[in-house]
Amino acid sequence: MRPLRSGNFHPFQGLPLMALAFFLFLAILLPHSAHADPFRDFIIYPYETPEQGEVSIGTWQTLLLPDKQSESIYGNNLRNANMLFSTYVLEFGVTDWWTLGAYIDFAAGAGQTYSYLQTRAITTRLRFPRIPDFIDPAVQIEYWAPGGGTGMQSFLNIILIAEKKIGRFIVDVNPSFFFATDGSEPGIPPEFAYSAGVYYLLAENVNAGIEVFGDDGVISNMGPLGGPASLYQEMQQQFIFQSWNFAIGEHVDWNIGVGTGLTPVSAPFAIKTIFEYHFKPFDFEEKEGKRYEEEQDIH
Repeated sequence: MRPLRSGNFHPFQGLPLMALAFFLFLAILLPHSAHADPFRDFIIYPYETPEQGEVSIGTWQTLLLPDKQSESIYGNNLRNANMLFSTYVLEFGVTDWWTLGAYIDFAAGAGQTYSYLQTRAITTRLRFPRIPDFIDPAVQIEYWAPGGGTGMQSFLNIILIAEKKIGRFIVDVNPSFFFATDGSEPGIPPEFAYSAGVYYLLAENVNAGIEVFGDDGVISNMGPLGGPASLYQEMQQQFIFQSWNFAIGEHVDWNIGVGTGLTPVSAPFAIKTIFEYHFKPFDFEEKEGKRYEEEQDIH
């Protein structure tokens, strides 16, 4: 989650670009059923991970005006309520390619005061070697542990991360697979969600982009293949955002975005902001060889 800086970029070869474009097209246009967890954030993870010994702290804030989903938190239905979702972030670079951390989630609205919801433990975030002329791959594995009384499920969330630079553009795609771990859905296949963004470098420390997000339901029952399209269109949540990303000095990243829902159960207006501070409290020696030279987005 870093701002894009100037550097050497390489053209994206034709076939992989077409494959990425086709994936984005399908992700946006196909109707889907909704993901059960009511918590919402609008985050896109880049290929970059923190350097060895680097600490990242920050906060992500999301405001839905109003929320349109019919899920509940602490027994309060969220439909037609203005909702604030907050996340507090701590990440640590164990190596240049392996990260551990935790996200702590809160919410307010629908008659509920600012309350703790859940902890998302980053059990593993790994960056793999680049695939020449194709993509830069990584993976993040999270465990979602909800607070007592929230009525929310626990999940194992596996996020695949694919990134490619195309001239002054960057494309990021994050397909996610949610596995219920509380025994409430035995034998049910994982649920699928996605986020994706295309960004353009305006200056060394500023880029702008378009982002899309969606919750798609269990992989075996995504409309129209899983049932009547009209039913799944009534359940799906799909959003599109205009996003701006800034690098402020060497340590601060700031993202702000304004979005709108694309379906009846998606909030008609959404605002998000992400603020992160990166620093190295310890004097680590470089043990991983030469640090990758890369310029990334704060998503």
